[in-house]
Amino acid sequence: MAETATISSPQKHEVSLEEFRNLPEGPPDYEFEEGEVIPLARPHGRHQLVLIRLGAALVSYITQRKAGRIWPEIDVELTERKSYVPDLVYLAQEHLDRMGNDGKIHGAPDLVVEVSSPGTVSRDRVTKFNAYLEAGVSWYWIIDPQELTIEEYNRHEDGYYWRTKSIDAGDVFRPDLFPGLELNLKEMMEG
Repeated sequence: MAETATISSPQKHEVSLEEFRNLPEGPPDYEFEEGEVIPLARPHGRHQLVLIRLGAALVSYITQRKAGRIWPEIDVELTERKSYVPDLVYLAQEHLDRMGNDGKIHGAPDLVVEVSSPGTVSRDRVTKFNAYLEAGVSWYWIIDPQELTIEEYNRHEDGYYWRTKSIDAGDVFRPDLFPGLELNLKEMMEG
């Protein structure tokens, strides 16, 4: 009688947040979700250009008003089970204590901005959308760097995100979070 071989699929090794914290600094960079280490793809040039120009406009606005701080691509430990690296993160002045001595944000930022890439659209629109909502992130912007569109979401007291704005390329974005600020991504990218 012939022996039968058993093929087993590789076991997924779950890691703790502490093990994740002990990974060497990137590149490559990683996010942490429910015990899984998720490698981040390197963003393309247009993604980075949108990030730099938007970040510069926000830094200028926030600094002039002494309204808090903004960081690009910083570790945000939302919970013990989720640590992400959003494209931009804003903490209002009254929440700056969420920035830890370890250089990471612990808890929900006031604003998270994700500049989507073709490979991140689903994560940005579903996985991270729900994680940011559950963690209590008040404002969430999703930007398409190819189409130069912006969607603004605000966490409502009923526990859901309400889309407050959908901005087309060339239209002026007036974020509810930042009164008086006007952004036109198309003009910013042409400048």
